[in-house]
Amino acid sequence: MVTIKYKAKDAVLTFPKTLISKEYVREFIDRLNIETILRKSKLEEGDVTDLSEKIKTDWWKNNKQRFIVKHKN
Repeated sequence: MVTIKYKAKDAVLTFPKTLISKEYVREFIDRLNIETILRKSKLEEGDVTDLSEKIKTDWWKNNKQRFIVKHKN
């Protein structure tokens, strides 16, 4: 069960901790922060596309070992 409560200037989201990992929550918060910054910025669409590609490239560079199985010969 997921609940959302609003208290003053905060939104409190509650869900079972088995639903998603702490790492995923951190990544989700990072994405929210990036989206907030982008909405406030004066970037052009091309700038946003370039930034998006850089983020994806950096993410893959830092995480590919989690997805690629290394074989011993």
